Amino acid sequence: MSNEFLGRVLKAESLPSLPTVAMEVLRISRDENASADDLAAAIQHDPALTGKVLKMVNSSMFGVARKVGSVKQAVSLLGLRTVKVMALSFSLVDTVKGCQGGGFNFEAFWRRSLSTAVAARLLGKAALPQLAEDAFVAGLLSDLGMVAVWRAAPEKYEAVLKELAKRDQHVTVIEQRVLGMNHAAIGSALLKAWGLPEGVQTSVSAHHGDRLGELTGPVQQQARLVHCAASVADLFCQEIPPSELDRVREQCVRDLGIDKPKLEQILEALAMNVKDTASTLSLNVGHPIDYAQLQAEASMQMVQLSMQAEVERVEISKRADEARLEADRLNQEKQQILEVASTDSLTKVANRAAFDKRLDEELRRARERRHEVALIMLDVDHFKKFNDAHGHQAGDAVLRSVGQCLREVIRDAGFVARYGGEEFAVILAGMAETAVRSLAEKLRRSIESTPTLHHGARLHVTASLGAAMANVGSSTAPERMIRDADQRLYQAKRAGRNRIEMGEPAARPALAGARG
Repeated sequence: MSNEFLGRVLKAESLPSLPTVAMEVLRISRDENASADDLAAAIQHDPALTGKVLKMVNSSMFGVARKVGSVKQAVSLLGLRTVKVMALSFSLVDTVKGCQGGGFNFEAFWRRSLSTAVAARLLGKAALPQLAEDAFVAGLLSDLGMVAVWRAAPEKYEAVLKELAKRDQHVTVIEQRVLGMNHAAIGSALLKAWGLPEGVQTSVSAHHGDRLGELTGPVQQQARLVHCAASVADLFCQEIPPSELDRVREQCVRDLGIDKPKLEQILEALAMNVKDTASTLSLNVGHPIDYAQLQAEASMQMVQLSMQAEVERVEISKRADEARLEADRLNQEKQQILEVASTDSLTKVANRAAFDKRLDEELRRARERRHEVALIMLDVDHFKKFNDAHGHQAGDAVLRSVGQCLREVIRDAGFVARYGGEEFAVILAGMAETAVRSLAEKLRRSIESTPTLHHGARLHVTASLGAAMANVGSSTAPERMIRDADQRLYQAKRAGRNRIEMGEPAARPALAGARG
């Protein structure tokens, strides 16, 4: 769509043509053999243009010592390039003035165009004097594409302006979406059709920063100069917030190599220079803000932004604290769920599922770290008699008491689980056989010495224990470990109960029956 739309704009009959005097000035500027007399003669063919040029030459903008009475004298004092740009500017301004009509805010258009042009000239004189005048022309024409679209396709640009009023986006973003290209590209194409110098065309196309990195040499320098001027104009025309002041200053210092004190002088002088240039060109630019006002608004906005940032920081911190508390709560709930899922509800030690998982993990870890693992299987002696004589609640009380003894004796030294029924298991990692036997004996004595109270009765409880060891570097499977410990436990039962067995397991009969 963009090429088709651009062709429609450039061919529109509503677009003005370049005045004859402007075309002659451009021809002379391209002619290497042209003299000051040739330029003066071309300008003097248009009395109105001559008067405007002389008025500007004699204004405070140039500060000449004595009054200049002719264009030839002006060329002699100011140079061919300066007078050429001056004449071209007047002609081009008059051309654009001829496009003025209802619906388009030409006051804002000229305020921004002149702000860009004057900023380009002042910055150029300080940093790139040889490019200052051409940069002035490029700045003056930088937004010409807006007028061109307005004249050629008013319904299209009206859509742009309506969306611009509703959205907090730069005009070029909206133009790209609505038109398929922005005013900088359209203006550059129109200037090419008019025959303006390539440097001016490129500066206009790049004044919002597009394609700057692709340019080289003086063309890039001039484009950077106009880009910086356009950024300054954005500030002074309030198209970007005052809080951007520091960024724009840094851009000018970085891209133009201008020193900060000189930049401050330029910014302070800009508003007055814009007013003077507008008066000379007979343009209405409204009331541009001055630098002091801009600085005050920038400071206030920075304070507001700082306060807003602090409020946001506090809010973010509060939300982070709330999220952390919620995460802790969810983690606690998760732990509680996992604990319930892995804990035997009666004895409050780990259940069989947790035991199976832990034994597998400990044996794998032992192989990796090369240390021993011991498994103690413990069975309450004559458990059936407690149930038969005192009821199942008495049996439950016995199991709770044994579970408590195991927890108190083992603590963090190992892992305690209810294996099933009246049988418990203890996993011990990194403990030598003598230490395992000593701990098993401590368990046995604790159970034996702790009576279970049930409805006034003191129930004397004992337990038999069998222990198996997985030696360093062995690849013992969990099932084998359980079988070995279980066989030793059975051996303790056969040997009289209330004892520990850790030797080689005795062969277990095929029909062992209940341990008891």
